[in-house]
Amino acid sequence: MSSPTINAISSQFGSYPSLLGINNMVRAIINDSQAGATGTPGEGQVYTDNPLISPFVQPMLNSAIRTVYRQLRNIGAPALIKDNVIITGLTPINGPQGLGLCDPAVQVFLSYGGYFDGSTINPDLYLPQDLLYPELVWERQTGTNNPFVKMRRAQEGLPSRPQYPTLSEWEWRQDNIWFVGSTQQRDVRLRYYSALPQYFSPDLDLANTYVPILDSLDALAYQVIVQYARMLESPGLPEVQAEAKAQMFELKNAYTRRTQTQDYMREKYEHSSGDMNTFFLGWS
Repeated sequence: MSSPTINAISSQFGSYPSLLGINNMVRAIINDSQAGATGTPGEGQVYTDNPLISPFVQPMLNSAIRTVYRQLRNIGAPALIKDNVIITGLTPINGPQGLGLCDPAVQVFLSYGGYFDGSTINPDLYLPQDLLYPELVWERQTGTNNPFVKMRRAQEGLPSRPQYPTLSEWEWRQDNIWFVGSTQQRDVRLRYYSALPQYFSPDLDLANTYVPILDSLDALAYQVIVQYARMLESPGLPEVQAEAKAQMFELKNAYTRRTQTQDYMREKYEHSSGDMNTFFLGWS
């Protein structure tokens, strides 16, 4: 399949780079754009798109993508945030006292493998598989059209208290979202930082597979080249590392400058204290 033109990529996918575009840039910089196994100019002889000839390419490419995702996630880039993801029907507390009966000794959690209600796991209620960690959580009563209400993030662990009709607080712990539990069925709404796709396949369509980060081609290509130079023990590694750092800085700076057009307030922690269940406001 032939590579789409730059205009086609721009019109359909904005400035998302294709995997083929990244590999072509890598070959251009490392001077490996010669004809290869099929005699096609530009396919390369060492760094090729064929995983049978160059089995190191896809792992390097995926590592570069993860590095760019991670650095952008650390500055809160919105491309890595998913919002309004709703999980419906978290069941009432079901501890040793029975279904719906309060027990301050019981906590429940929502995990990648299901929802623990205090006694059993429901595998039909689970965290999104691409969730790395939640940023905000809201709730409402199941079966209603009520607005979702923002829940408090527990700063020093969940309080020991009887369960209410609402969940009220949440805590991210052991890669699960933990709650005290509730006495009625609840829906939760999530805003979270996501893990974007990875690409491993012997028949991967590089020309039509895109990294969903705008204007990231150069940053991605240089991240790959750093690994390639390290593999070859190239004396040019420090220079390549410096360029990769500069390209990543430019990409992060573009995101940061866009966020500076709006005023932000630091998120408040609403802190619960002991059995009194009295809430105090503080700053994170």
